[in-house]
Amino acid sequence: MEVNITKRIDTPDGRRFSRVIFTPNGRIKPDWVEVDERQEKHPEGAYYLDWTEDGQRRRMAVGSDPTAAYNSLKKKQSELDAIARGLAVTDPVEEEENTRLRLRAAKADFLEDIQLSRQRKTWLRYCLSLTYFTGCCSKTYIDDLE
Repeated sequence: MEVNITKRIDTPDGRRFSRVIFTPNGRIKPDWVEVDERQEKHPEGAYYLDWTEDGQRRRMAVGSDPTAAYNSLKKKQSELDAIARGLAVTDPVEEEENTRLRLRAAKADFLEDIQLSRQRKTWLRYCLSLTYFTGCCSKTYIDDLE
């Protein structure tokens, strides 16, 4: 299976996914994408991994940093290659399913997801609200909240 990387950019027609441009050494050329067979620089937007799993197209946001996006691409490609060879791939986060989730870790995960999928001012408002909440909340774990 092949994993592709795209960047969701703003165009006059609205948001769309565009193919990223790679440098000769195989790395992502920061902020450069292909739009209608032309190379254009688009500093806005986030990178996404794109692959097919069980006949279904899957897409996952990996942030706005091209280096982190490239590393995520390599990691996902290795994971899918291992599955294709019949190896068991486990996620360390899923293995610790029985452990309790800390409030601060949940806050960080939530804010990371918001940062990838929403506008900056929305993320800033969530940051402020959750900082106030975690500052006054005496609970350590999510399951302690009512």
